[in-house]
Amino acid sequence: MNKKNIFRGLTVALFALVTSSCEKDFLDINTSPNSPSTSTPELVLPSATNFLGSNVNGRFNVLGNLLTGNWGQAPDYLFYIPQETYNITPSTYDAGWTDIYANSLKNLQYVIDNANGKKNLVAIAKIVQAYDYQVLVDLWGDVPFTDALKNTQVINPKYDSAASVYDNIVKLIDDGIANIDVSTTAAKPGDADIVFKNSNLTTEMNNWRKFANTLKLRVMIRQSRVASRQAQVSAIAASLANATFLGAGENAGSNPGYANQSGQFSPIYTSIGFSLTGAATSNYTATRANNFALTYLQNTNDTRYTLLYRPVPGTTNTYKGVVAGSTATTGNRSTDLSPVGAAIVKSSADGGYATPAYLITASESFFLQAEAQVRGLLPGGAAAAATNYTNGILESYKLLGSTTTAATTYIAANPTNRLVNFALATTTEQQVEAIVTQKWIALNGINGLEAWTEFRRTGYPKANPLTKNQQSGGKFPVRLPYPQNEVNANGSNIPQIANIYDTRIFWDVD
Repeated sequence: MNKKNIFRGLTVALFALVTSSCEKDFLDINTSPNSPSTSTPELVLPSATNFLGSNVNGRFNVLGNLLTGNWGQAPDYLFYIPQETYNITPSTYDAGWTDIYANSLKNLQYVIDNANGKKNLVAIAKIVQAYDYQVLVDLWGDVPFTDALKNTQVINPKYDSAASVYDNIVKLIDDGIANIDVSTTAAKPGDADIVFKNSNLTTEMNNWRKFANTLKLRVMIRQSRVASRQAQVSAIAASLANATFLGAGENAGSNPGYANQSGQFSPIYTSIGFSLTGAATSNYTATRANNFALTYLQNTNDTRYTLLYRPVPGTTNTYKGVVAGSTATTGNRSTDLSPVGAAIVKSSADGGYATPAYLITASESFFLQAEAQVRGLLPGGAAAAATNYTNGILESYKLLGSTTTAATTYIAANPTNRLVNFALATTTEQQVEAIVTQKWIALNGINGLEAWTEFRRTGYPKANPLTKNQQSGGKFPVRLPYPQNEVNANGSNIPQIANIYDTRIFWDVD
């Protein structure tokens, strides 16, 4: 089965596993492995991985970019009212919870339980499960883990503490790495691997090892400021002392064979892209550059703004961002504002429909390593951190289609700015601010969920503005409310939270 036919295989898996459906698009159908009849782990694994990528690169990417000052709603549209007013309800992201539990985690468990000795399928499934659970915790806090994925054995799963789920995430990653098998008799994942598929098994699985290590690094950094978690942080650090991480050009994204066909667009293209004929959709027209990020980039001579945003329609070199939550007035409508850039949502002619759903980029990997080094969690200290910091910027430019020359020019153009010139950041907190601020830029449009999560963890970028029409009393959301379907089906087990503005996730200590 070659890559362009993976969708056909996913359809076969769908017919074998489907239990209920609310969409005709087979990339967004509720599937269950409870009673498989003709499917196989090789068919189920790409579908389960794709559901993760679709949420990370789709709905949660949009959410995070709106909450971190990267994107805004054109004032003459009513597309992002919950996000702009911060009035996110239990129904707003109900589908994301369902996708991850029912369509990704359960199907990954089916792969694990039915792999029949194919260790590399188990390895990938466990690593992807670990990523799934981090998404769940980072959005909702305490979530079912111990009682989850038990089908009819446990109808109403209890909730585990977010911190304990993080501990289990590390175990899943370690189990995944332990199952990697590059021996001559090992079964190759083949088309089941929609992230790192490679004819060379050693290369493919080494990439998964680096991905797993980078994910574990992210888990460590996320809780690094929590006093009560220092023993766990130290243990993770010790396990990563000699690890390899995603490096230059190693951008991990899922892609089952996205194509310019109905139901087969990439997640970001589906969310805010174009139609089958290449025409701008309403979603695209409603989503505009945020004045905060656009101005920030322009003020630091960062040419990435021309890649992250397009010129105002009808112009060739005029860029204008929206003040989020402002009203539709003359000069402040969709046609007056910059759309999302061609490096994020490519045109149909440039194959935008086939953009991978990025999970962890090389840029993020370098920034994670840099922060671990300045915090003393990885060896190398400030000198090694400076190198990784610079590499993070270089990889961001490259991923957006620019050059290392442009990146070095940007750094040189800011000799007195400690958020660009790392040598000027002389304290650990200043170094962390520089790293996270640059990570925010690198995540723009790529992984908004990580940008929002890092903003909650650190408060960077500073001056991220509240929307003008927020209804939260001047507070940013710090989590999502538990989804309505879960309230209806498992309400007695759901933890009580005061609200989505004050009840923080365990790693958010400020």
